[in-house]
Amino acid sequence: MKKTLLFAGLLSINFVMNAQTINDTNIAEYGDTIFNAIDNSPSISLGTTGAGNTWNFSGLITNSIDTVVFYHPYFVAGNAANSTFPLATHAIKEDTNFVFLHKKSASLELIGLSNGTTHVASENSETVITFPSSYGTTFNDIARTQTVVSGATAGYPVDSVRVMSSTVINSDFNASGSLTTPLGVFSAIRQYLIRTTRDTVYAKISGFWNPSPIVTQQNTAYSHQYWSDAVNAKFPLVSYDLTSAGALSGTVSWTRGVVELNNVGTKELERKSISIYPNPVQNTLTIDNLDAINKIIITDITGKIVFKSEKNNQKKLTVDFLNKGIYILTIETDTYIGTTKFIK
Repeated sequence: MKKTLLFAGLLSINFVMNAQTINDTNIAEYGDTIFNAIDNSPSISLGTTGAGNTWNFSGLITNSIDTVVFYHPYFVAGNAANSTFPLATHAIKEDTNFVFLHKKSASLELIGLSNGTTHVASENSETVITFPSSYGTTFNDIARTQTVVSGATAGYPVDSVRVMSSTVINSDFNASGSLTTPLGVFSAIRQYLIRTTRDTVYAKISGFWNPSPIVTQQNTAYSHQYWSDAVNAKFPLVSYDLTSAGALSGTVSWTRGVVELNNVGTKELERKSISIYPNPVQNTLTIDNLDAINKIIITDITGKIVFKSEKNNQKKLTVDFLNKGIYILTIETDTYIGTTKFIK
């Protein structure tokens, strides 16, 4: 009887450990930076659907770093969020575009993107995750966007083109368990995501829209995202693409480090870019800033803090102690948080 009771107790402890509920408070705030590593040739076992998985991804390596900065949406892409994306709460940069997000108590949604000149707002936003989410949570969504650009911009010999895009999203948190990565051990839930996107392109010729599309294409993408409510898990800890049969396809992205540049007292500070010189720098870096500086943080591309200074209004920094490489400088004043990259 004692053995039976002990075994039942261990099962109960394991269930509690693996129970995860993701809420809006577990998602990065603007001002946070996530350092994702990319493993180009991963060798991992994906496990199965259901509870009680043990995902050992401790062997993931770093072939490259993808830095994801969560910006205040009102101060990027030509202040596009002021008019085009008034509901945006975050903005992140992907390649040359800024992606605008709306975080609310019920969900995180993608509401549009901008390259700084062309702003494309979603007619129906795309749900990234619903709150609360736990093992067994599902949702379905349809996202739609429409944009019109000149034919020259799109590369067609016509007046203009209209691109109409619709995406059907199916999400299922169909697995849970213990996730081990080089960052640590986490209780996690795994999201299985299917996104089927259909793009239809129409042409405007001699002032009239042709009723027949010039291009129609459809693509279905499959992926896994691993979420945790741990304090150092602000976004998916691991993500990768799948084949339609459920096999790993391509690279694996995993969180290598998180830097929270805001705290409770600075959540409402504006976030903007700052100027520094010289860049690249050898010995002394000058911050071109008129306001008094309360805090300075320098991180390397892995997210490790290599320098920190507070309350000294320091605008010239001696950086000869740094190794050659790429760094992120962040300053905090009474009214804003400024950030930029530099090369040593």
